[in-house]
Amino acid sequence: MLNIRNVTKWFGSRRVLDGFSLDVARGERVVLLGENGCGKSTLLQLVTGVLDAFEGSIRVPDAIGYAPEKPDMPDHLLAGEWLDLVASLKRARLDDGDELSVRALLGRKIGALSLGQRQRVSLVAAFTGAPPLLVLDEPTNALDDASRARVTDRLLRSTALVATHDRDFADRIATRIVRMGEV
Repeated sequence: MLNIRNVTKWFGSRRVLDGFSLDVARGERVVLLGENGCGKSTLLQLVTGVLDAFEGSIRVPDAIGYAPEKPDMPDHLLAGEWLDLVASLKRARLDDGDELSVRALLGRKIGALSLGQRQRVSLVAAFTGAPPLLVLDEPTNALDDASRARVTDRLLRSTALVATHDRDFADRIATRIVRMGEV
């Protein structure tokens, strides 16, 4: 499903990843744990194509659902407009099951949403189109208990690469935990 081979990434003179390799098989939920600055978010950005690696190769499926640690959505759009745009780009339909209770937020501007509400909208965007691989960075940040439970349930039915500091969440969803350290 996902194949990462000998990936190296530099930011200026700082090497964040050095020859990192990882495979994620269909049905696996690999959780990345590690201290701040160890490269978890950078790795997820490399997998999703947000960043380019200095060296190495990354093979991914044609479709990925990505939710970054800090959802960067246009503040001037309504949540419903953003989700419609994402669905259009993915050539998919939005799930009408309202899995993360965003229906009430659709008519509100993204800039007026709380951090937890923005996170739920970002996760719904990632889930849209039922991509074969979910790539989620700190997906439980700012979520209430009910939303955390729904995200957990969704991940238990998915193939995913997840970075988190939430050890309890990691233990609930992971089929494998990879500890990343300072380079």
